[in-house]
Amino acid sequence: MYRVFLSYNTPDEMAVVWRLQTLAAASGLHLDVPNAVQRSDWASVTHMIDTADSVIAFLTQKATPQVKNELSYALESNKPVIPIVERGTVTTPLAAILHSKGVPMFTLDPRNPWPMENKLAEYLRKQKYDKDTRNAILAIAGTFVGLFLLNKLAET
Repeated sequence: MYRVFLSYNTPDEMAVVWRLQTLAAASGLHLDVPNAVQRSDWASVTHMIDTADSVIAFLTQKATPQVKNELSYALESNKPVIPIVERGTVTTPLAAILHSKGVPMFTLDPRNPWPMENKLAEYLRKQKYDKDTRNAILAIAGTFVGLFLLNKLAET
């Protein structure tokens, strides 16, 4: 089974993360999502990343050092990384690192998410993922975007 490590920001996003885990399981993916206890143990986190086939990192305006550390570790470990970054999130140093590794950054505009989804779909098509894995990863990202947008609306 294809394993994906999911890096997320805060416990506030856990409802979204749990929904993504359900979707991933239904799509034939194993989604590793560290809980607060696991995240406090760096060895547990690195083990999850080491055993993952790829990493999806969601960087929102609530980005934490933990997400940045997880993303940096995944990049250093040469894991395939899919960084989805909310527009307006400061990522200049991260963007430079991703660029040097040849990893595209997928910028999410909460008011217009479709260009990011299309760019991600095109990127996944070019990668060596089989069709089912590619569709499952795209579904996870798309679901995150939808749930993220709902949470943004609820904040206003």
